[in-house]
Amino acid sequence: MFSSRKLSLVFIMIIIPFSLYASRLDLMAEVLVNDMNLEWNEVEGASFYDVYANDIFLARLDADTFSYTAVNLDQDSAYRIIVGARDEENNTLDAEAVEVETDSFSGVYKWVNKTDDDNKGRLREITYIARLKTSPKYGQYMEISIPYGDDELVIFPLQSLEDSTWPWIDYDDDGKTALAYRLNCERFNTSSLKPGRFRVSRISITPESASVEIQSSAFGFKVTTTSSYDFSMREDGVYLVYKTSGSGLVESALFRNPMNEDDPFTYELVRVSEI
Repeated sequence: MFSSRKLSLVFIMIIIPFSLYASRLDLMAEVLVNDMNLEWNEVEGASFYDVYANDIFLARLDADTFSYTAVNLDQDSAYRIIVGARDEENNTLDAEAVEVETDSFSGVYKWVNKTDDDNKGRLREITYIARLKTSPKYGQYMEISIPYGDDELVIFPLQSLEDSTWPWIDYDDDGKTALAYRLNCERFNTSSLKPGRFRVSRISITPESASVEIQSSAFGFKVTTTSSYDFSMREDGVYLVYKTSGSGLVESALFRNPMNEDDPFTYELVRVSEI
């Protein structure tokens, strides 16, 4: 999966020579999970620099541009990156290839509450387990689970990604879906109220983020809660930012993060181990 920037320029694909040795480009690639920073040296006489990944054209850059960031690459995948220097007549002056492999956001993520304000002991910490999965409908996505004894319970996508509509589930149902929903909700719920049933109403997925909208019903009223999961790599580690919000009475009952007064429904989890 590549950035949409390639789409408008596919028509200028030119065959790269087989000989890619002794290049003046000195091509360097820095992989950031599913993004990649590329840098190279100037080639005298070049009018353009063309970038390819696995023989797919990504970009044509001006003569004074010596870097490029390829975004939305598939995670945990091998890529052959080629940068070609070309003159005004599309003659290849120089070219170089590098073999790279992208990382994955998979891992165990934790947020630790460093205050005594912990929703009556229910929210001393948050542990989420992220695993890279592939869906025929959505492509790659991160499955999010919570630990449960020696097992794990999936909280995203919660219900099947391949369904176009999702059925209502009783809140006290004995199945794993209801159990995962209850355990996750109870940590953030500051009231004694609980819904009678729930269902997924909307799902959104990108290579590094996901969100799910849950409808719940109680006493004849329907409310909506939205949870989002955003992954990122920074200089000091890999992070998962979890945010929850709700409509109406839901928001007033949500626990407020005592360590983030400016954005109290947001929690920043750091990856503590890979899986």
